[in-house]
Amino acid sequence: MRLGIDFGTSNSAAAIVVDGAVQPITFGGAQQFRTSVYFPGAVQDPEDFKPDAGQEHALQQLIDSATRQARAAGIERTPQALRREALRALRREWMEARMREPRSSSELLQNAVYGDAALEAYFLEQEGNLVQSPKSMLGYNLHPRARQTITGIASHILEHIRLTASAQLGTAVRHALLGRPVQFRSSIGAAGNDQALDILREAATQAGFDSVDFLEEPAAAAMHYHAASDARHDAVIVDIGGGTTDIAHAEVGGDAAPRIHRAWGIARGGTDIDLALSLARYMPLFGRGVSRVPAHHFVEAATVQDMPRQREFRLHRYDHVDSPWGPRLQALQEPGNTARLYRDVEQAKIALSSAGTHRSALDYIGRDLHVDTPADGLAQAAHGYIGQLRELLAQVRTDIGGDPQAVFVTGGMSRAGYLRQAIAEAFPAARPVHGDPSFGVVQGLALAAAQPG
Repeated sequence: MRLGIDFGTSNSAAAIVVDGAVQPITFGGAQQFRTSVYFPGAVQDPEDFKPDAGQEHALQQLIDSATRQARAAGIERTPQALRREALRALRREWMEARMREPRSSSELLQNAVYGDAALEAYFLEQEGNLVQSPKSMLGYNLHPRARQTITGIASHILEHIRLTASAQLGTAVRHALLGRPVQFRSSIGAAGNDQALDILREAATQAGFDSVDFLEEPAAAAMHYHAASDARHDAVIVDIGGGTTDIAHAEVGGDAAPRIHRAWGIARGGTDIDLALSLARYMPLFGRGVSRVPAHHFVEAATVQDMPRQREFRLHRYDHVDSPWGPRLQALQEPGNTARLYRDVEQAKIALSSAGTHRSALDYIGRDLHVDTPADGLAQAAHGYIGQLRELLAQVRTDIGGDPQAVFVTGGMSRAGYLRQAIAEAFPAARPVHGDPSFGVVQGLALAAAQPG
């Protein structure tokens, strides 16, 4: 039994095929959760599991068994490696046993809280550690300690998914197929892709999976589209997510298996529109463009996914900055307020996709402070990303030699009418097909995970 996992920049989901049908995994009654995790205390590394006195005997049995197996296979294993592997196995069994006890999922992982509840818990407690969108950091140049921390955070999220699926299905889930973008967000070029996959493999191992494989997200979306297509045809699959935009050219439908010809991708998505909207419409209230505060301070404040930038923002001194900018920036430095502002920006982006204007109340910064954003403000903020999307679509059209028969669009950002319009204009002769924005990829991953071999 292999689980399909969409470990997303903004939201994560999982699904599995049971008796020939895709069954979503539910998290607190929802089929996805915000890829955020709140730790009330220090972020704990799953590798730091300490067995109690009663577990030491079981640990030694695992070590002895692994030692015998290694000797029988003629493999040299160090005592440290044998103990580390046995600790992982013991911790997994312990977590699965706790999973069957009547306690909340937040208690399972050292009191970690996930999704929107993570933000609410952080806002309430005003201490601890809130991590949002760790996927966006996997391909960056990381200090060894930072890499260890990011790996640990990813493993907590994957373990939350694994244990939730195991509880729902009534059996231990230990194999996974993870979606991956064509291009991870990276500061180190192509090496970022390899690093991101290495981190996810290690995180999945720490999370208790015995095996993990990867499938490019547009190929997974093609699997989903293929399952609903009776006639064989040529299609372009466009998956627009929070952190990346991925495209595949495929032959889908009919009785034959789908055939993926080629994939393209850029490390840009909805979070880039969020950042642009925040800088253009929200940060002027904190002095951007009208004060002497350096421009990069506002980028640091707005980029909540980047933990080093968030730390840098909190270290700045604004007591010398003129009012009202200085006091507002100091209020923004209070625990949880950059996350609150980011959530307000996200909500504005979503609302403005179908409304003429949107008001965000920033009463956590100042009494009666608010931001009014017109729909054309969102269009201006999205202009840079739309330009990159148009370039990518034009490249795809050139590479495949014209319009496909159909263009299948999925991903969280595919709800936005201005993006659908850009895609339709890029392939004017193609039939537009709009898939499930949130679950197209994960359903495809579940279908692919169920394939033999």
